[in-house]
Amino acid sequence: MNALAFPGLGTIMAGRAIGYVQVALMTLGFFMFAGFMFWYLVSSVEALKRSMGTGAPEDLTIHYQPWLWVLWLGLGLSTFAWGWSVLSSLIVLKQASTVGEAPPRIQ
Repeated sequence: MNALAFPGLGTIMAGRAIGYVQVALMTLGFFMFAGFMFWYLVSSVEALKRSMGTGAPEDLTIHYQPWLWVLWLGLGLSTFAWGWSVLSSLIVLKQASTVGEAPPRIQ
């Protein structure tokens, strides 16, 4: 659940409160990334409309260059949350196997 569906959800299901932090990081990173991509698409379409009207090509980099940090921070947060959730999953499985009990199941 952690690695494939939504990072942090499996940690929460295993009874670990730190999963809420993983969910928050993943959600924040996803919305930063998706927000940048939406803004980039809209500004590119607007620039295309302007260049079609004037006949002069427009440099798109001036519109998105100052905001690239949002893209990279969003991707970084999402990647970090995913990696952390995979590590949490491995720790939960390791602890369950050393105690001799079965890994937590969805109920």
